[in-house]
Amino acid sequence: MLRQFLRKRARIAAGFFNTYVRKKGRTYDDSKWWDDSFYTEGVSDGNTIEQGKSAITAMYHYASVELQILKHLRNNEVQVNRSGILDIGSGSGHWIDFYKALGAGNVTAVDVSHSSFRHLVQKYSGDESVEIHRGKALEVIGKLQEDYDIVNAIGVMFHIVDDAEWQRTILSISGRLKDGGLLIIGGHFGLLDGLNVQIDRNGGINKRLRSKGRWVSALRSAGFSGIDLYRNNAYLWIRDSLPENNVLVATK
Repeated sequence: MLRQFLRKRARIAAGFFNTYVRKKGRTYDDSKWWDDSFYTEGVSDGNTIEQGKSAITAMYHYASVELQILKHLRNNEVQVNRSGILDIGSGSGHWIDFYKALGAGNVTAVDVSHSSFRHLVQKYSGDESVEIHRGKALEVIGKLQEDYDIVNAIGVMFHIVDDAEWQRTILSISGRLKDGGLLIIGGHFGLLDGLNVQIDRNGGINKRLRSKGRWVSALRSAGFSGIDLYRNNAYLWIRDSLPENNVLVATK
């Protein structure tokens, strides 16, 4: 437990140093990064977390995040049955399957990765309830005509490292949500803001953690009212590294 806690804090400290002291890194090419760095051996839940990550670790991580989402849905009596879902950063399709298992009526999936897009097209071939799009979230959402009950963005918004693009993406999501709809985000939501915690060997910044206060301000400016944060400490209890897995739920 202590080892995992210190590992996470060391990563935050390194992010603070790289961001504010060294001022290291540049914006990465997100259209190629996933295919070149994560999906060279196929698209899976494990490889969505990290290339070569074990299936057991991936299942543990996703289960811990699912519990936070289910807690909110159950305690707030949110009905998923026949709902319209927009899933941003669909990866291997885990969250598509999650919402379909809860009775979702249709799911629109978005991913920037070419490998993920091909994987999803093949996986859901013949399933008319699933619609797949490839591209940046901001670009794809701008072309959509449907309004949704839930927009799901687990482990994706911190990969939008350009702050202006991040802000516009939140606004575009709000524009596609029905009144009373939910935006469900997976991330860190700590005290420190704008930390570049993941920099690849080419100097590309591919993960930026924004503070809870920054998130709350951006969401309220985009028309969201109720904001609930669920702290997920599951990473403390497994002997492997996990990505940021807290869950923030914003109600429009």
